[in-house]
This record gives sequence, C-alpha cells and structure tokens, in this order.
Amino acid sequence: MQPYIVEDQYADPVPIIDAWAAFLAARFSRRKDLYASFSGHEKEIVRKELRRISFLRDYFSGHRLSQSDRITLLESLQRAHTTWRERASRRCKEDLPRIEIEIARSAGARRQQHNRNRLILKQVQQWPTQQYTNLQRSVAPDSYIEGLYLEEDSIDDDHTVSNYGYNGWLIQFEKGKGGVDLKHPLCHGKFPHQKIAVQKLLYDKDQTPLRRTQDRTKLRYFHLQANNMKWVEDAISRYYGEDDSQFDAHRGLHQRKLYQPGAKKSESNTEKLLKRELWHGQERGGGNSHLSPHSRQIRPRCALIPSPPVKQGNTPSQGCVESSSAVYHHSSSQPQDIVLFMPYLHWEIEKRLVRMTNVIRKTRLENEEEFAYERLSKRKGTWGSVVDRARARAQRMNSTTSEFGEWDEGSPSWRPQSPLGSYLWQAAKLYQLIDEAADWRLITNHLYSPSPLHPRRTLEQYYYWTADDTTQRDRQQVVYRATQMRSDPEAIPRVVMVDQLWLWILDENTILSAFPRRWGRNKPDPSAVHRAIRDHLGTIDHTQISSVYDLAFIIIDECSKVFFDRTKPDLRPEVVDMFSSAISSISEKKTEAYERFGRDVKRMNTHDPLQTTEEVLRKSLNIKFEWSVLMEAQNLIDQLQIMQEIFTQQITVMGDFEKALRAMSSESQGSSDLKSALGRAATLIEDMKLRRDELANLEKRQANTRSQLRELLDMKQQQSGIIEAKAAIRRADESVVQGRSIVVFTVVTIFFLPLSFFATFFGMNAQELNEGYMRLSTQLIYMFVLSSIVICASLALAFNTWTRTAVFAAFRAIFAQIANAANKVGGKPSRQTATQLSSASPRALREFMIEKQKELEIKEQENGIALASGALPLHRNNGTGPQGGRRPSRASTIAKMWRWKSV
Repeated sequence: MQPYIVEDQYADPVPIIDAWAAFLAARFSRRKDLYASFSGHEKEIVRKELRRISFLRDYFSGHRLSQSDRITLLESLQRAHTTWRERASRRCKEDLPRIEIEIARSAGARRQQHNRNRLILKQVQQWPTQQYTNLQRSVAPDSYIEGLYLEEDSIDDDHTVSNYGYNGWLIQFEKGKGGVDLKHPLCHGKFPHQKIAVQKLLYDKDQTPLRRTQDRTKLRYFHLQANNMKWVEDAISRYYGEDDSQFDAHRGLHQRKLYQPGAKKSESNTEKLLKRELWHGQERGGGNSHLSPHSRQIRPRCALIPSPPVKQGNTPSQGCVESSSAVYHHSSSQPQDIVLFMPYLHWEIEKRLVRMTNVIRKTRLENEEEFAYERLSKRKGTWGSVVDRARARAQRMNSTTSEFGEWDEGSPSWRPQSPLGSYLWQAAKLYQLIDEAADWRLITNHLYSPSPLHPRRTLEQYYYWTADDTTQRDRQQVVYRATQMRSDPEAIPRVVMVDQLWLWILDENTILSAFPRRWGRNKPDPSAVHRAIRDHLGTIDHTQISSVYDLAFIIIDECSKVFFDRTKPDLRPEVVDMFSSAISSISEKKTEAYERFGRDVKRMNTHDPLQTTEEVLRKSLNIKFEWSVLMEAQNLIDQLQIMQEIFTQQITVMGDFEKALRAMSSESQGSSDLKSALGRAATLIEDMKLRRDELANLEKRQANTRSQLRELLDMKQQQSGIIEAKAAIRRADESVVQGRSIVVFTVVTIFFLPLSFFATFFGMNAQELNEGYMRLSTQLIYMFVLSSIVICASLALAFNTWTRTAVFAAFRAIFAQIANAANKVGGKPSRQTATQLSSASPRALREFMIEKQKELEIKEQENGIALASGALPLHRNNGTGPQGGRRPSRASTIAKMWRWKSV
C-alpha cells in the first residue's frame, strides 16, 4: 500500500529555521528519509524534542477539561479520533460516485480540484484495513529512530525544573565576515536562528557558551525570553564564571545599621554589575510583594559601569597583576559596561491574556494563603505543621490533574457536536495545554521568588500600576474595540501591552538581553520582537555591524518600532491606523451630535415657546449620547498620552546612552566605532521622536474634537437654562389661570355666603326677631337687599382700585380726627407729627420757627405783650433754659412749638 501522496495546497508563511521545524512540517511518510539526511547533531535535536512531546503527553494524560467530565482529555481525544475515522470511511462509499460525476462534468482548474478530492477519498477508504494500520506503524518515529525514548544527559533537560521547555537565543558576528554559526554541541540551528536550552545556557557551568571571552574579533548576542530576575543573575554569574550569587531585594535597607568599614565583604563581579542601585533598587514600588505582580517594572535607565578585569591565568606575566587565584590583565583603555532598561509597546491576543491573568491571579492567591498560614504558625510555634503542610502541598502539585487544574475554567459553554469538529476542538485544547505549560510553570515557580519574575502588563496596568484589576479598562482600549468586531465570528480581539527591554553590553563584545515573548508561543512566532531582530540581522550586510553598539541599536530600534513597522505580514494590529479610524469615528459622532442639537433648536423655534411639548424638551436636554462620545474621546486621548510617555522614556534612555558613548569616546580619543555609534544613536533618537510626534498629532486632532464636544455640552446647558425660563413663564401663566379659577370660586362664595348666612339667621324662630310670624316675602326682601349690599361692597373692594383707595382714605381720615381730638384733650402733640418734625432738616425747622415767631409777635401785639427784639420763642427763660440750668431738648422744643401752633 502506498502512503499519502496528495500534495498540500496550503503554504506555511513561517519559514523553516532549523531541523526540528523541517521535521514537523514534513508529512509522516517523508519524515524517515528527512531524518536520515540530518547530521548527527540535528538528529539529537529531533530525538530530544520527540521525547519532550512524549513527556508532555504523559504529563497531561490525567487532565480533564472540567470537573464534570468523566474521562480525561486524552481519552476523549482518542475516542473522537476513532469516531471521525469510522464515519469518514463510511461516507467514502457515497462520496466517490458523486466525485466521479463532478469530474466528468467539470474542466480546467475545477476538474483538477475534483481529481485531488478523489485521491483523498481513496486514501480515506483504506483506513479500516489492516494494511493501512501496518502503514501507520511503519511511519511512526520509533520505527526508524533507534533509542528514541532513551534519555541522554548531554542534550536532554531536566523536566522537574521550572525552566523546562524554555530556550535561549544566541547570535554571533565576526568582524569582516558578518554573521556566522556558533559551533557548539549544546546549540542547534543556523545563523541567525540558533538557540540553546535555558538549562544548558545558565546551569551547565562547564559547557555553556555564555562564558566571558577575550576574543574581540567576534560579537556575541544572548537573549532570554522572559523578564526573570533570577535568570539574569544566573546568566551574569555564568558569564564571569562565578557561583550563583544571592541577591536580596531589601538587603540595602536592613544592613545600614550593621555596616562596619573594616569588616566589609568583598563583592563578586556579578554583585558589582547587579548592585542595588542598578538592579533591585530600581524596581517600581520598592519591590513590595503585596502589590500586584503587574506593578513590577525596572525604572527606565541607562548607566555606565566600569568593566572588571579579564582573567588571564594563574601564572604572572608582564602587564599583569598577580592575585590569590588568578591574574587579571589591565589594558590602557579599560572597557566599560552599559546597562539599559527601557519600556516598549507590544500586543497580545485577548484570550491568551485572560488565561495568563487567571494563572497569575491563582498563583497570587495561593501565595497569600501560604504566607498567612506560615505567619500564623510562626506565632504559635508549630513549625511541624508548616512542614507537614508543605509536604502535602508538594504531593498535590505532583498530581497532574490538580496541578494543571489551573486551566479548569468550568464546563465550556459550547462544544462541537460533529465528529470532525469534536476531534479538532479537543486536539486544539490539548495543544493549548502543551503550548502554555512552560509559561505556566515559570509563573508558578518564579512569580514570588526572592528575585521575581516580571510578567507582561497591559497599557492600563502599566499606567495604573497600583490597581488590582484593570479588566474593564483593558476592554476599553481602542485596539481591543477595533479588533473585536462582533459581526465577524472569526475576529481575534487584541490588546496593547507594555513590555520592557533589559540589556547589558559587556566587555564591548557581548550583549545580553531579556524581554518576554507572547503567552504560550513556544514555537516560531512571526510577530515576536526577537524574531524581527533575527530576520533583520540575517539580511543586513556585514559592514553594517562594526561594533557591539551597532547590534545594540538594532535591538533597541526593533523594540521601539513594533507598531510603526508596516512591512510585517502578521497578526500585529495596525495601531496608528486604528487610532486614526477611531478619531474619525468620534468626529463623525460629534458632527451627528451637533446636527441633533441643531434640529432640536429648530424644532423648538418653530413652535410657540410656551407651547413646546415635553417630549421635545426632554430630548433636547438629554446628554447621554454626547457624554458617551466625550468619554470615548477622553479614553482615546488617555491611551495616546500613555504611549507618548513610553516613547518619551525611550528618548530619555537613548539620550543617556548617547552621553555614555560620548564619555567613552573622549576616553578612547575618538574611536571610529564610537563615532559611528554616536551617529546611529542620534538617528535612532530622531526616529523615536518622529514616532512620538505621530502619536502627538493624533492626540491633537482628538483634543480638538473633545473641545468641540465640551462646547456642545455648554450650549446644551445654556439651552436648558432658556428652556427652564420658558417653563417658568408657562408655569406663571398657568398660575394666572389657576388664580382666575380661584377668583371665580371666591366670587361664588361672596354671592352665596351672605345668602346662606341670612337664610340661616332668619330661619331661626327667635322672638327677638319676628316672634316667628314674619312673612316669607319680608324675609326674602331682607335677605336679598342686605346680601346685595354686602356682595357689592365685597366685589368693589376686591376688584375696584378707586373704591379701595376711597375706603382706606376715609378710614385714615377718621383715625386722624380721633387722634387730633385725643391730643387736644390731653394737650400733647400726636406722635406722628412729632416724628415728622424730628425727621425734618435743620433749614426746614428754622423756617418753621421763624414763621411761628412772626405769628406769635402779631398775636402778642394784639394782646398788648411786647417781645425783646431778635429773641426767638425758643430762647425765652421759662425756668428750663440756660438760666434754669438745663438747655431744652429738640423734642421738647418741637412739642412747645406745636402747642403754640395749636393756640
């Protein structure tokens, strides 16, 4: 029986970079010949990866997707596979005749497609036969690879260690030749895609290629795929050939009181390079373990550190200084190391972000629970219970089901029902577990270690770094809303992330970098930053890399331009275009809001202001739409400002990098490599400024829209004031109408109140009135005549101003006459007149007194009494003047003048 001979129509866009990728991309029937063509080292790599897959399959053999599943995921996958194969083989008998008819009817490309489908159906028709089963066994890897499942200590990794499944990348350049392959037994792949297991890179002290070298003709670049402080410390220790150094995040705080100059311990080269002010001391939040894990970040910085001398050997020689264990060579221009920390923008698929967040949250809860229990046990002194609990926890972690229960998100809401759909769905779930296993174990074991892991963070987690949960803010991102597209079921929502580049330039020939990969991407990732760096280094000419600083600029530039490189055909979001589209959409909504407002104003103006309907008023006063657009605009501006801040930090770091290069150039008397590096640094800074300016222009456009929305809200507020004034007028008119109704009821009351009173009064059988013998006509005459008089008087007082004025004037005159009569009897002026005189001006008083004096003189002359010339009646000596010892008061004088007037 022949193997599968149908050619694939799908072309993988990811190019093959090593022997293992080529082995996976090949058909099962061709893998035997391909494996035979590999070199001995490539065969070792293939065997190692096949053993890793076998280990992971066994590792997940007891895993269930949810607690309600009765069988494991692996068993369910096998059942689905068997069911699908049986159904497909049965349907072949029906589909083959139909395909033959289609071939006879069609022509050209369509006929070729039907011929291909016929070949596939003939292959499927042979599945149930024993011959096909034997063919499957013959193409299995263990049939042609001897000793496949025998572990080899030289290449296999320890699967019990947390870093199992992680690889480190390495690239080597030779001056004058360009990129070259690093010939090393632990490395596999070719330039620029060579990699090595993290376990071998960091912990194989004898064979690791990371050791320090004096060869200045080669430039080496090593990369770690996570911001793990423990990995960096071990990598620097391997570089200097030292034992693993112990770093304490708070050591610098509690040792200040114990500091003794004479007893100071000598620091290793690793501790000097990773000293507190350039390592743990730069952690945001002071490395507080009670803050959220996403708050961890090294503050942006670039610093210059003197490089320690290079070991030459144990024999003293010329130009060397003897030491107790080694001899160090001192050159005339001692090289200096550079350390750099810089944030940059990246992205992640929203579903993968949710799974990463769940793992981090559960790990944090377990750590807090364990910390609280141990603290309580320490207080009680029951250390035995702590040990027992730790052992029980270790046993639970050894259980596959309980350990990888972290992926248990409850019973899935949807599962495919067709045999093929169920098989593919369960295969995808198993693939997801295997793909994310390395990242899950890394978080579990390093998230709360003394030198912790710095996980990836979203744009909002980077800015609101003290917030515990930013899920709602993350889903308000412009990129997330632009890629969600609910109308498209195949849309992949994505989220903007903020990663961080850690970079060390050591001895002018070695670079060590660390930044995270995307969650669960334990395979070639076309959109990975390091993949972009490798592709760039693989295409440039050897003349473009003359020093280690040129290599560093390429790394920094690729990290900085993730969203500004539009040449990458991958799933990365076009962030600038998405923000431009969002700004255009918000501007359109703003225009629509203005048009709505204009229509409402026109509608209100066409109606009588006092007769505008309540519906129009409510609609014109509703600001829900405008407020939602304003919040959307503000959210977009906030995101643009955060991204601008990131680029500002990048520019600041690059400015410090340029200053460090200038300082080194002045010390080395203008080296050509440093001069070239300074020129590239200036160019890179300008590129970063252009990227920031592009974001600033977007923010400026959106700021104008936001200002217009605020003006619209202000106009609506003013319009609401006008509407309120109109409503007040309408309410006043309604009050007038209601007042008229009250007047009507009052008039009716005026008419009927006296009638009812007199009817009641005359209805009394009292002898004092009529002795009970008054006729009805007489009573009616009394009733209507008297009621008419009362009604007319009441209506006149209520509705006639002249009548009210006359009545009030008559009452005032009556009361005035009564008051005058009382004053004449008592001999005292009225209080009202005295008050009027007391409030008169001095000039009026003088004129009044002169007039009264003339009247008094005439009256006295008539009576034969003469006054002293020029003497006023106020100055007469009547016993109360100056001769009497007391000057008369103004009130008494006025009272006397009033009595004289009365006389």
